[in-house]
Amino acid sequence: MEEEIGPAEEAPPRVEITSEERMWAILAHLSILLSVISGGLLGPAAAFAIWLIKKEQSPYVGKQALQSLIYQIAVVVLSLLMWVAIAVLSALVVGVCCIPIGIVIDLAAIGYACYAAYVCSLGQEFKYPLIGDMVGIE
Repeated sequence: MEEEIGPAEEAPPRVEITSEERMWAILAHLSILLSVISGGLLGPAAAFAIWLIKKEQSPYVGKQALQSLIYQIAVVVLSLLMWVAIAVLSALVVGVCCIPIGIVIDLAAIGYACYAAYVCSLGQEFKYPLIGDMVGIE
């Protein structure tokens, strides 16, 4: 028994992303750098502001900024929990050995957001694992 093959599904038309949209998406992802100097507060606030202002004007920028906002909140919360655990473990001397690991993890999180900005600079859609699915990026 052969399956009937229906008409070929057409891919949705590709929407051209303007240089201004790329710039706003890049800024949304790079706003994580503001978290470094503000203890994690200004980065999510900047991503939220970009999302709030641009979500109606550009679905691309809206999705990228919302992903960046969720990612940064997750990074701040998880980083805070990690550093509290390291501080508690420092009483047992084990935590002191974990400090370099904590620094590397924080730098990796920042580096990943910078990579997201790079992908957006190429005019492509970036999708954080799990977060992109929540936002509706395919």
